[in-house]
Amino acid sequence: MKDMLKDQVAIVTGGASGMGEAIAKIYAQEGAKVVIVDLNTEKAQKVVDEINANGGIARFYHPVDVSDRAQVESVVEKTIEEFGRIDILAVFAGKTFDGDPNLTQQECLEKTTAVNQWGTYYCCFAVVPQMKKQKSGKIIICSSNGAFNPTAPAYEYHMAKGACESLCVNLAMDLARYGIRVNCIKPGPIVTPFWDELMEAGEERDKMLQGIAEIEVPLGRLGTPEDVAGPALFFASDLSSYVTGLCMYVAGGMGYVYSYAQSSIAHAGTGRRDI
Repeated sequence: MKDMLKDQVAIVTGGASGMGEAIAKIYAQEGAKVVIVDLNTEKAQKVVDEINANGGIARFYHPVDVSDRAQVESVVEKTIEEFGRIDILAVFAGKTFDGDPNLTQQECLEKTTAVNQWGTYYCCFAVVPQMKKQKSGKIIICSSNGAFNPTAPAYEYHMAKGACESLCVNLAMDLARYGIRVNCIKPGPIVTPFWDELMEAGEERDKMLQGIAEIEVPLGRLGTPEDVAGPALFFASDLSSYVTGLCMYVAGGMGYVYSYAQSSIAHAGTGRRDI
């Protein structure tokens, strides 16, 4: 299916890599004009160049730290100046500082909250005035399976992601009268550069992550950015025209049926159980 988002304008934060990159590309493939928001100029420009080379329309105006409200508002203003509207906002910029030995617990809390919680808040409220004028818009927020179903403690990160879900349902309730839909995606273990911040890449890490998947994920595998891009397209398109305020797990069954996976860990040493 093509042109599901024809002539629509989408802003994708965290669009230079991982889930954000996959979302930016699928939006462009479906006809949207995509604005990439990211701190990494080199990677963001590479994504823009790939989209444009494949016949799409993409822009990267300048590096943006989403924890800086002025920078967020600047890129929104530039988007409206060039394209005249904003139809879609996908908020997928995120970062964890858990376990950083150079930070105190307080510093970790402040930095994690600034990017994941305040950054999401700033992005959403920056586009709302334009969407209200249009009487239409779609906002897709990234939370985490771990916000309410943690498999390991990550206090600051999971707390911030839980706040994002609360923001989603509150915005959905308030903005429905303007024709603006707000939904949330709760990814499980997705293989992205995000993991590079938590542990060193290599065969040992890959084995560990696969082991986690086999034990904790009912579908038995790790997710990919493309696994998240599909639901993000659903929320951005008319296929979800009667859906707002939904926080959807995209986690291979974690969250919904996590207790089953947990109960099967001891069976046959595989973490799976025959029915």
